[in-house]
Amino acid sequence: MVRKIVALVLILTVFSAGCLVQIGSKPSASRGFSVNVTAAPFNVPVNITAVMVNVSVNFVGYRHLTVHYSYPVIFIKVGGSVYNVSTFRLSNDVYMVPSYSIPAYEHNESGVPLSLTAFLNNGSIVLVDIEVSGVPNETVDMVVNYEVEKNGTHYVVRPLGWSLEKITLWGEVFNLAMELHEPIQIANAPAVRFVNGTYIVPSVCKVKNGNTVVSYKYSIGDVYIVGPAGRGFVGKVYFPCEKMSE
Repeated sequence: MVRKIVALVLILTVFSAGCLVQIGSKPSASRGFSVNVTAAPFNVPVNITAVMVNVSVNFVGYRHLTVHYSYPVIFIKVGGSVYNVSTFRLSNDVYMVPSYSIPAYEHNESGVPLSLTAFLNNGSIVLVDIEVSGVPNETVDMVVNYEVEKNGTHYVVRPLGWSLEKITLWGEVFNLAMELHEPIQIANAPAVRFVNGTYIVPSVCKVKNGNTVVSYKYSIGDVYIVGPAGRGFVGKVYFPCEKMSE
C-alpha cells in the first residue's frame, strides 16, 4: 500500500561552558553503535538508541534510475523529570536528533559531541552532550517511487507514492512519511513549476561562469519521522539531474 506523496526545494551549491559531570555510556539497541553522555550541572534520566533510515528512490519512465540515501537518526527517551529537550519532539517523552545535527555524521568530526539542552519540571536547565561512534545496525528501509518523462528542456516528475514503514521504540510506534511542498525559487536559478501535484524540473544541472561552477540540486521530497506529538525532519531526496542527462 502506498500513500500519495504530498516537496520541492531548489538548493544552490557553489563549488569553488561549564564543567561536565560524567554519566557514562548508555546502551544502544544497535550493535556497533555506542554513545557517551555527559551532563551539567547534574544528571538527567535519558535512554538513547539509534536507527539507520535507508531510503531507496526509484525513477521510472524516461530512464530507470535508483538513488539511495542513508540517514542515521538518534532517539532519546527521557524520564518524568524532563518536560522538554532542544530537538524534535515525537511523543510525550521521545525526541529525535537528525543526522545533520550530529557532528560525527555531518562533518566526520569524531569526538565532537552533540549538545542539547534539557528543561526540567522544577525549572532547572541541564546541558547534555552526546558523543556517538559507529554506525547503527538497526535499520528501517523506505521505498519511494517517481515517474519521469522528458519534455523538451524539462523533466516531468510525478510522485507515485512510498512504502508505509514504521519504527517501534520503547513500546511506541513512529511512522516514516514523505512530504512535498511548493517549490522555493532561487534568484538566477532555473524555475521549477508545480502543477497538479507534478513537478516540472529544468534539465539544466550546472552552469559555468569563469572558474566557478554552479550546480543545481532539485529537492523532490522531504523525509520525516512522525509521532503522536510531532515530527522530526530526517533528510531530503533530490532529483538525479546529472545522471538523467548522461
